[in-house]
This record gives sequence, structure tokens and C-alpha cells, in this order.
Amino acid sequence: MTASSPPQPQPGISRMVRVAASLAVAMAIILGAWFISGREGINDLGKAGMNYSALPAVGSQAPDFAVPDADGTIHTLSEYRGQPVWINFRGSWCPPCRAEMPDAEAADEALQPQGVVLLAISRRESTADAVNFAALNHATFPILSDPLETLTGQTYPLANFPTHIFVNRDGTIAHIVMSPLSEAQAIAYAQDIIDS
Repeated sequence: MTASSPPQPQPGISRMVRVAASLAVAMAIILGAWFISGREGINDLGKAGMNYSALPAVGSQAPDFAVPDADGTIHTLSEYRGQPVWINFRGSWCPPCRAEMPDAEAADEALQPQGVVLLAISRRESTADAVNFAALNHATFPILSDPLETLTGQTYPLANFPTHIFVNRDGTIAHIVMSPLSEAQAIAYAQDIIDS
């Protein structure tokens, strides 16, 4: 009686098992990242192009807004006409916004003597959360609050955070940047509106 060799796996089945295992690992990584990140912003992935086209165009007048700070004082964009304005749409729930906070503070300190006004508008979070995060990071610029995006969401529809809009002295938009900025980058963009 001769011994038979063990059955050999069929090539097609072996490949399908490897593909299925790879897909399972990929899904585990995606779900893990979603869970760790607190599921924040997951629905906005890949919307930068669409979001940019929905915003007011560079060269057009920046739409006015009226947004309160933590003390309830209303700030309007129009009250700063004649001054260069840097609008920073942000939220402490947004990891890139948190990461850029020290750079924003340093850039603001350098730009204030040149007349640049930084309007940091927190969206999708309570005023208390926004102010507490700013205090933890020793931010000296005022934090304006639009938690439900009812005050700025129609005229500045955003999916990307942070978004920076640099406004010339005449109220026209000079630059729109839909990513975090370093101190040096923020100062470079602001230089254009200082000179406007």
C-alpha cells in the first residue's frame, strides 16, 4: 500500500483567503482610526475641492458676519474695514486646529503691531469648550463662537477645518487656505493683506 501525499490547496482558494484577510485587516485599521479619533470629521473626508468651490471667491468681497465672543460682545467683519483681517475657522475637536494653536498665537503676536486683526471663529462646539481650549494654550486673541454654524455657515460653508481666510483692507478676499498654517506661513499670507 503506498502512502498518498496530503491534498494540496487549490491556488484560487488560497488567493481568496489572502484577499479576505487583507480586507479584514484594512477594515480593522479604518474602524480603529475612526474610534480613536472620536469619529470627528469622518463624514468630511475628501470634500476639500467641493468645499473650496462653495466659499466666496478670492478677489470677491468677504461676506459680513456677526459672531459673539465668550463675553457676549458681537464682532462683525465690517467693523474692521480698513484693517487687514485674518479669519480662522476652527474647533478644539479638530486635531489639526489643536496642533496649529501655538503657531496661530505666535503669528498673532507678531502681526498685531502691524494692524492685523485675527478673528478666530470656533464652530461645532460649545463656547465653553472653545474658550477652555484657548486658555489651556495661552491664546490671547478673542475666540468667537458659532457652535451650530448658524451665524457663518450659510456664507462660509466649510467641511475643512482649519480654514484661513485673509481679507484685504478693502474687504476683498486675498487668500483662502484650507489647511493648518505654521507661524511663518501665516505671517507670509498676512503680509499680502498688510500691504494691500
